Amino acid sequence: MKEEKFNKLFNIFILAGMSVCVILATVFKLDSDTGARVLLLISAVGALSGVASTVLAANGSIWNFLFGLIDVCFYSIILFKNGQPAQLCLHLLYILPMEFIGFFKWKKVGLRKDNTIKARRLPVKYWINVSVLFLAVFFVSLAISYQMLRIGRTDIVPVKVILDAVITTGNIVAFVLMAGAYAEQWYLWMVVNIGSILLWSLTPIFSPGTEYAVVPLIKYIFYMINSVNGIRMWYKLSRSE
Repeated sequence: MKEEKFNKLFNIFILAGMSVCVILATVFKLDSDTGARVLLLISAVGALSGVASTVLAANGSIWNFLFGLIDVCFYSIILFKNGQPAQLCLHLLYILPMEFIGFFKWKKVGLRKDNTIKARRLPVKYWINVSVLFLAVFFVSLAISYQMLRIGRTDIVPVKVILDAVITTGNIVAFVLMAGAYAEQWYLWMVVNIGSILLWSLTPIFSPGTEYAVVPLIKYIFYMINSVNGIRMWYKLSRSE
């Protein structure tokens, strides 16, 4: 099978599979109370926008930032409801403006005629800088997240606080690499996706009545599958440069 055909079928699988799973999960859970029903629908719209964004990003399309913007707005509502302060601040104060910054940075780096990015590889010497940045942001995020939960809530779950900090850190560093059009961003997106899968899998256990958690869980499972393809695609895009 030619690579172009494989990539097209893979994208269809991700988009169609995600859509079917989200729709089924939403319909199945719609018998919940009104408040949970609204959150479920918000989560579904955000999830579908998010998967469109990540598929476009894996293919190096600049239009991923448009769908990413929609996803950020809807997902922030879910994060607020679920009590994840570090990620909520991350999405509103960092990822939201980074959608615009990334769009204009990609235009500066350079686009092909089909609006795909001219990808780059991160020099080995910069991996030390990335590692230091990751550790610094992680400990700051962990401290802020713990203090915010400690002040506002009594049901602190240590594992959720740690996962929240890991996901927050991964998002911050990955977006820096993404804005710079570096292929290595996808390793960090894998960290974010694994952490998010674990977090949303544990949410119903620690917080009964969170039916909407099934949609973000499905979303990040598909994100994880797509991130593997993202690594393959971006290495190809970087080699072509």
